[in-house]
Amino acid sequence: MSEYWNNAGFYWQALGGNNIDQISGHCYQYTDVVVDDDHHISQTTIIVDIGKFDNYQALGVVHASAAVPDIRNLLSQNIPAAQAVFLTHSHPDHLNGIPHYIKAGYKFPPIYGGRYTKMILEDLFLQFAIDPSLWPEFHVIKDGDIIKVGSLSLETVASSHTCFDSFGFIIFSRYTTVYHTGDMKIDASTYFRKPTNIKRIKELSSQIDCVIADFYGIVDDGFAVREVDTFKRLVKIIKSAKKDKIFLPVYPTHPEMYIIAFLAALKLKKNVVFFGNPDFYSYLKRIIDYGISFTNMAGNRIKVIYTHNRDEIASLKNNYVVIGTYNHVSSAFDASAHDSFGIVTAKTFFNPLKGQFNSHNIKFVSVDDYPVLQGFGHGFLGDYEFLNTILMNPTFIPTHCPSFVIDNFRDLASFIKMSLIEKTPSNNEVYQISQKNCSLVQKSVSLWLAVSYNAGYAYFTEILQKPTSGEGFLKRTISNKRCQSHFKMYLHKRQHSLVNSKP
Repeated sequence: MSEYWNNAGFYWQALGGNNIDQISGHCYQYTDVVVDDDHHISQTTIIVDIGKFDNYQALGVVHASAAVPDIRNLLSQNIPAAQAVFLTHSHPDHLNGIPHYIKAGYKFPPIYGGRYTKMILEDLFLQFAIDPSLWPEFHVIKDGDIIKVGSLSLETVASSHTCFDSFGFIIFSRYTTVYHTGDMKIDASTYFRKPTNIKRIKELSSQIDCVIADFYGIVDDGFAVREVDTFKRLVKIIKSAKKDKIFLPVYPTHPEMYIIAFLAALKLKKNVVFFGNPDFYSYLKRIIDYGISFTNMAGNRIKVIYTHNRDEIASLKNNYVVIGTYNHVSSAFDASAHDSFGIVTAKTFFNPLKGQFNSHNIKFVSVDDYPVLQGFGHGFLGDYEFLNTILMNPTFIPTHCPSFVIDNFRDLASFIKMSLIEKTPSNNEVYQISQKNCSLVQKSVSLWLAVSYNAGYAYFTEILQKPTSGEGFLKRTISNKRCQSHFKMYLHKRQHSLVNSKP
């Protein structure tokens, strides 16, 4: 059988992000094959995102320190070598595969991404001691930019997510136009960054045939949590707690929670202590370097300190919010039940901190009590119903979720007139996209590359994709059973609403 890149057409392949269970290591290939009047074949290939596999330990490679999707052929001199890499945002599951490939001796084509993404990537290069001469060429992009690569044109579209400079891409081929959403939600109540550019998506609605969609949060009904609602809930909880010291940990890679927590403290005129491990301070420094000045925002209303100095903390008169990434209550705060209160904003990341609160008899609330506290960077079902209404019946190709999520969703999708790709795609399957039609043209074994280091050089071990110990993660988040019951409930609610609305 002829390889797909010898046949005219537009092709899409998930190399990571459509796993059996854990959903990470995002990486997507697009190849545009054009045949001119002289029957000359030209191929244009781009990569969108190169993440790392979060649950690499479960692959069972002794001494491995990471796992990445297999893009070795795309970084070679052979067809279909990639001419460019586009990064949707700065999170590890979309970005952190890059330094491992460089440490293994691979060279990259030009990379396109946001300014904040560039800052985080350069931090990774320094962390991995990569010589600046080996850093790939990086082009900073912004909302509305149009980039031409070979026979493809891409337009950058701002997306609401949990970090600065998060983007989707509209990819224009002569065969189809695809909207690659990246991680996104519809929420326009973002702080210090652009929300999803719905205006531009509406303008392009008649042209968009397919949506490569981040379906991670689709198992929840309604719209994704708005950041303004997270802010309001934090203010209400801090105010009602009536405690001098508020402990408010935030997830390290989500700058929007750093800012929302700070703004809540500012509104209530509570001083702020930034407190955490070196990883936390690294992200905090990037936020400040990006242009967010907590000191300027504080003005003369509150004090902001960035150290663990007991004397400085004591000068805050026991009136402060501790914002950071920590799993213990430091003795520097002399925390006790009578003057302290905790607000846990991540479901499992701060479980040890809950034990610390309990050991000190400090009362706390968590996302189990108020899910809005976590915020959310991924669209819920309502976000994608809304997207479906403003576009003209595109074909949705789901990513960022296990196949069983989509298999359970199909009846509800049909009822709400959302067109899904006929077969739920898995990693390493190649699909040809022609306008709104998607057909499987090639299927091969899906590999992960476990990364091990020796003398500063990265070595890859091929591992077949398989179910991993991520089952526990799924039971807490998007299990098969949960999907079945939730989608049946949502379908029943919509059928009942339709019946009641008839005259």
